[in-house]
Amino acid sequence: MRVHDITLANDFSPDELKHICIDAGRFHSDILLLKQDAVIDVKSLLGMMTFPLKKGSVITIRTRGKDEEEALDFMCKIMETC
Repeated sequence: MRVHDITLANDFSPDELKHICIDAGRFHSDILLLKQDAVIDVKSLLGMMTFPLKKGSVITIRTRGKDEEEALDFMCKIMETC
């Protein structure tokens, strides 16, 4: 399991969230976003749409599986640059 805290660089539009979900689906690992009491599966479009991702928010990204390191790198890159 890999865990990384990150501060979001920008707000995310519904279209961006949709693309994140699609891109995350290519990984075999579970990818979760954790914020306070919320746990969101990144591969779930409905979950991502209900999870407010606002600039400056601190979230935890947790990956678990055979390609967890690649999945974590992918998520960090997206969350820091979008």
